[in-house]
Amino acid sequence: MAEKNTQHYASFGSRLLAYILDAFFLQLLQIIVIIPFLLSLGFDFVDAPFDWEAYDRYDEAFFTDLGLWIDQARPLIFAGFIAQTLYFSLLESSHLQASLGKLVLGMKVVDQQGARLDFLYCLVRNMSKFLSSLIFMLGYLMATVTKNKQALHDLIAGSYVIRAMPDRNLD
Repeated sequence: MAEKNTQHYASFGSRLLAYILDAFFLQLLQIIVIIPFLLSLGFDFVDAPFDWEAYDRYDEAFFTDLGLWIDQARPLIFAGFIAQTLYFSLLESSHLQASLGKLVLGMKVVDQQGARLDFLYCLVRNMSKFLSSLIFMLGYLMATVTKNKQALHDLIAGSYVIRAMPDRNLD
C-alpha cells in the first residue's frame, strides 16, 4: 500500500531549484536533439534574437518584422512546448515519479494517496502549467500559500510534490 504523503511536501524553493535543473536538461535536449531534427526536416531558424532596440517606435514596420521573426521561430517554440510537456509527463508518470531535477533533489510527484500518477493525469498537470504561468506566475506562487504546497496545476490534477527522502532538508 502506498504511503500517505501528508508529512513532507516539497517547498516552493526546492521546486523552483528543481525546475532550474530541468530547464538546463531541457536546453541540452533542445540543442542536441530537437534543433538538429527540425533542421533535418528543412525548417530554418532565425540566427539571432529579435532586435527590439532597432526600432524607434512600435509602428507597422516593427509589427511586420516581429511577425516574420515569430513565424521563423514558431516550429522551435512548438517543438519546445511538446518536448517540455512530454519530458515532465513521461518522467513523472514513470516509476521514478519525478523529473530529473526533482529526482536530483529527492522529490516526487504523487496523487492524494501517495501513489504514482498515470500518464494522463501527468499530461493534464503539465499542460495546466500554462494556466499557472498566467498573470505573473500566480499559479506557481500558490505553492507558497496553499496548505499542501500545491501550485494551480497540482490542484487541477490532484497531485502533490513531496520530498521522497525526508531526511534531506531542502526547505
